[in-house]
Amino acid sequence: MSSKYAVFTINDEEYGMDVIEVSTIEKGLAIKKMENAPENVKGKTDLRGDEIPVYSLRKRMGFEDRNPDKDTRFLIVNSKGINIAVEIDRMTGIVDVEDKDIHDVPKVAKNGGNSYIKSIANMGEGRLILILDGGSLLTDDELAALRPKK
Repeated sequence: MSSKYAVFTINDEEYGMDVIEVSTIEKGLAIKKMENAPENVKGKTDLRGDEIPVYSLRKRMGFEDRNPDKDTRFLIVNSKGINIAVEIDRMTGIVDVEDKDIHDVPKVAKNGGNSYIKSIANMGEGRLILILDGGSLLTDDELAALRPKK
């Protein structure tokens, strides 16, 4: 068996997300300021009439933030019941990965701060792709801040 993954780069490193978790891939989204936004949220964008948070994977991973350019894309993902636009540096493609090539993240590499890393895909020839869990991108604090107030 194999699965399809949307593969992209952040800071010149390759990451992937199961295509089942990605509803669409967008480009050129306008980002507006958002009051009291969590640290990893750059703002919000209007996507076909819905305002959704724009989430910076660069910030979440501890990299310096940068302004969107012609290669920037946004993966529209549902994370714990909230649709978010996950900003990525560059989309590299959709790839098939055999189940035998997917490996668990070593326990020593997994901690609360990177629990969104689901597995590692060995693509051969020294090429490894960290597979992210779109449903686990938001921290509990981010989730609480982004949930609509009742």
